[in-house]
Amino acid sequence: MRRLGALLGLLGGLALGQLARPPEGFQKALGPLPPGAQVEVETQNNRLLAVRYQGPENAAFLGRLLDRATGLPFSEAFLTWYKENAPGLKGRTLTLNLEGAFLLELAFSEPFRARLAPRRVEALASNQDRLVLGEKGPMLRIFSDFQCPYCQRLAREVLPSLKARAAQGELRISYRHFPLTEIHPEALPAALASECAASQKAFWPYHDRLMAGRLGNYLALARELGLDVEAFRRCLEDPKTKAPVEEDRALALRLGFRGTPTVLAGPYLVPNPFDLTQVLDYLELAR
Repeated sequence: MRRLGALLGLLGGLALGQLARPPEGFQKALGPLPPGAQVEVETQNNRLLAVRYQGPENAAFLGRLLDRATGLPFSEAFLTWYKENAPGLKGRTLTLNLEGAFLLELAFSEPFRARLAPRRVEALASNQDRLVLGEKGPMLRIFSDFQCPYCQRLAREVLPSLKARAAQGELRISYRHFPLTEIHPEALPAALASECAASQKAFWPYHDRLMAGRLGNYLALARELGLDVEAFRRCLEDPKTKAPVEEDRALALRLGFRGTPTVLAGPYLVPNPFDLTQVLDYLELAR
């Protein structure tokens, strides 16, 4: 069976997806239903959690539902997948992982049934979060790499607003290491340096300087922040400093994360973390 994910490639955004938004707008965004079809919604915290379809086996309509619910152009790839695999689908029940962000459950029976929901990542316990900004509210976890230009963009364009909300008690932000060492030679040294800053309770100001592209001279950054430079140097040379970085990276790989930044609001993977509105919607869903 051909994998749907292999057909999707790099997706561009459509209109704002309806999942995690207030549910009232979904039916209008979806448009008319096929004859004999039923669409129901599941909600959580007055947010759209999942969409259920029951009725005729209508791949074109299901593609439209995917596009409207997620805000991503899944329909063309889904229709290609469906046409290539249709002869072997009758009587089967399966789940498609859509770009790691959504799960589409399909039951090729009479009547045909489908359920679409954000992917939940249950393996992240709150006691694993060490580098946390904020004291209450839903947890936003950011798996990141200090040399990654997209992570730097997130830190520059989205994180300031989120940090302000964290200071007001609306959410908590947890930084998790995911250095892409295969392509970013400074990712691991920067992560280690940030851990040494954290040992002197200066993780977030040090984080902000690293995300501004100030990589390489890690002792100079420590001196700039008024940290104990000799203690910082000893920390950098201590093999134990690498352990939490390696643990975070191993967790990200085990969970199937493929790149940075990977952002989760509670257990839900945020499809487009560069969209502040979407991040806030998913935080409400997770509250």
